[in-house]
Amino acid sequence: MHEKLLNLIREIIKIDETDISVVGLFFEPVFFDKGQILEIENKPVKYLYFINSGFIRIFYNENGAQITTHINCPSGFITSFNSFINGTVSHDSVECITPCQVLRITKSNFDSLCQKSPKWADFARIIYEKSVIYNEQRTRDIMNLSAEDRYLNLLKYNPDIIKNVPLQYIASFIGIKPESLSRIRRKLIS
Repeated sequence: MHEKLLNLIREIIKIDETDISVVGLFFEPVFFDKGQILEIENKPVKYLYFINSGFIRIFYNENGAQITTHINCPSGFITSFNSFINGTVSHDSVECITPCQVLRITKSNFDSLCQKSPKWADFARIIYEKSVIYNEQRTRDIMNLSAEDRYLNLLKYNPDIIKNVPLQYIASFIGIKPESLSRIRRKLIS
């Protein structure tokens, strides 16, 4: 069950048998059902998740509405990162959109892993840097692109999300109402 994670690591850095065994010791395989809440707002998060299969979202509640801020799929990491890194209360919830097979790691085990394996620390830094770049681009896109262009980008770069995630989550993720997304989709089909 650790193979996807190990393959991702191998794409980024060179690892040996020791690194492989250490990852196997620290990442716990878990299965979750569709709709299961993995982390809940107003509590510190317990885990960082690596998605082997399925789709997971991060959302917060605002005036009775759920606002989806992130959707991730295999082979990605997901959690409420501010809470995970700083040990603070999370402002977000983490939910399985579909049935999910994940690997999870606690913050203390994550820190131990980084201390025991310099290669893992390098990998974690590179993934963090990619995440920062992705989030900066996402913020720019929300500020500068039309709703239609944001949808087209999602369709181009993450077609699996379009195929597997309910429209209300997609609409929220790209910053529009579901009705607006329906109009965009109708327009693109015709």
